[in-house]
Amino acid sequence: MSIYKHIKSLTSLRGIAALVVVLHHFSSYGLPKTGSTLSTYSNFFTNGYLWVDFFFILSGFIMTHVYAEDFYLKVSLNHYCSYLFSRFARIYPLHIFIIFLFIGLEFVKAFLLNTSAFTGKFNLTALVANIFLLQAFDLKCPPLLWCNTYWNEPAWSISVEFFIYCIFPFLLLILLKKNHKIDLIIYSFTLVSILMLITFTCGNLDTIIGIPSIARCGLECILGIITYKIYCRGNYKKHFNLNFLAIIAITWIILIMHYYWHDFRNIHDWLILPAFSLLILSVSINNSLISNFLNSQLMLYIGTISYSIYMVHWFVLELLKVFWLYKFHNVFCKGFTEYQQLIFLGVFLMIILLAASLTYRFVEVPARNYLKSKILELPGI
Repeated sequence: MSIYKHIKSLTSLRGIAALVVVLHHFSSYGLPKTGSTLSTYSNFFTNGYLWVDFFFILSGFIMTHVYAEDFYLKVSLNHYCSYLFSRFARIYPLHIFIIFLFIGLEFVKAFLLNTSAFTGKFNLTALVANIFLLQAFDLKCPPLLWCNTYWNEPAWSISVEFFIYCIFPFLLLILLKKNHKIDLIIYSFTLVSILMLITFTCGNLDTIIGIPSIARCGLECILGIITYKIYCRGNYKKHFNLNFLAIIAITWIILIMHYYWHDFRNIHDWLILPAFSLLILSVSINNSLISNFLNSQLMLYIGTISYSIYMVHWFVLELLKVFWLYKFHNVFCKGFTEYQQLIFLGVFLMIILLAASLTYRFVEVPARNYLKSKILELPGI
């Protein structure tokens, strides 16, 4: 595989994105009153689902950074197999570990709470789909409606992303050779395609799941590839101040996140995508003030464990619900005041950071290293 320079600031951005998604899920689904309280001031966390789209764009950017040399001229079988195995080692061990935790939680429901287990979205058919990363391919579910195929809710994105991983080298083979004028056309056409996808499916990015989510991920991955090509050319660095670009991108993102357009949701969600590209471009050069902040040890650590944060938080939320029902015989945090719910939001965040630190150290890294070591044993590698 290619030797590449680690862009630290983007690691930290990934951590910020993961935390925003966590706060969105908890304030919207764990403690809905918290979301209502926060939305009186700002809809930032209500719109937190948009940072999943940031992940998709960033993934296209980073993977191009890592694999461009390997797939610029051709997609050889050896490189393709080792690349795909490496991606599998990156995402699957923690995913399956969390699924086993959910299975254990279902047994807890059955034996301690005497409630129905392995029903609803935790049905056995959905379990098989999750084990094989097929959550997004439920053909029995109308693609424009919600589907009960997600044991670990956030893992739907892992399902579609792995599918895009499979075709990513061929995207690089096609796109890397294009000149900057063609890149501009491709980027613009991709943006328009995403707008059409939003408009003619769900009307927003939040509910684009199932089969349409594959297009959502793939198109945004292409945005990331083109963004990386702009980064490599570096012409924008000669004409624009990086701090100024970063301020524009952050202001743009905050404004979109702050407001919730009940009308024109398609436009609202779509407008943030170019801002994400601009943010990635402006902080990927490590000589701006914002990049220096992102390169701090704390921010880098949060970014390093971001995948664990993203994957473990839904299980912790479900675990808290089961514990609350067992201990207090009541719905999770029912009767809490707004102030108490805000306090619990902070406690939940601390629990997630601790849990993610543990899964990163004892599950994600050891399993990834073990599986990646097997790459060297593949024939021809």
